[in-house]
Amino acid sequence: MPATQPSNNTEKKLITAKFSELVAVNFQIDPKILEPRVPRGLELDFYNDETYVSLVAMMLRDVRVWGIPIHIATGFEEFNLRFYVRRRIGDGYRRGSCFIKDYVSSGAAAWILGSLYKADFHKLKMKHANSGFDGLPESIPSVDYGWKVGDNWNRLRVKGLNPIRNTGRDTKHGFFLDHDYEYGQRKGKTLEYPSLRPKWTIWNAAQASFQCDVKQLFGLEFAKALARRPASVFLSRGSDVTIYRPTTIN
Repeated sequence: MPATQPSNNTEKKLITAKFSELVAVNFQIDPKILEPRVPRGLELDFYNDETYVSLVAMMLRDVRVWGIPIHIATGFEEFNLRFYVRRRIGDGYRRGSCFIKDYVSSGAAAWILGSLYKADFHKLKMKHANSGFDGLPESIPSVDYGWKVGDNWNRLRVKGLNPIRNTGRDTKHGFFLDHDYEYGQRKGKTLEYPSLRPKWTIWNAAQASFQCDVKQLFGLEFAKALARRPASVFLSRGSDVTIYRPTTIN
């Protein structure tokens, strides 16, 4: 069942932004680790009987809140660890993601996003050096994100290979892309945030290097899963994204 998107009503828009220079590193994980984190009214989403977490790094640019521009330099880095859930609607499902922990490079962004989502966004020193996202046919994207934990820099470096043509719902990449909602919790209630974006062009990875203090950033329970070989890695130049005001579902 396709996700039901809200009408294009400016009054319902919470955040609009350009998600750009995006990389996702996806890991298979034991569902028992995720089950205690699933908000009320939702259930874990599976692909071929397996559950996944994704480490996602990207740039956010041209951020607007309720249609008002938020001038945070020329943008800011964000990276987060997320997992995938679904909500039964009639005979089908709405599919979405839940954040395990979210980091941004701007203190102002952490405060604004935390206020809007009623959740914790953590400031962390970050940097990036990306190329090949200019949209030219011959361009091959590459990303190099860094974030500082204590005295040490963690790094995520990925070089693209080929555009992935098949991102249908029955494919692994389609599974990660086909989650149009964000879910959170506040005072025991589950909040549902619809989002709207065009279909993204993505590339698989020719090379990938990942160094992360998972225990410090996300918790010991995720260290084993993120030490494994990733199930998949992909890059996208991203697009404009709209996130709508939430509704309480229970």
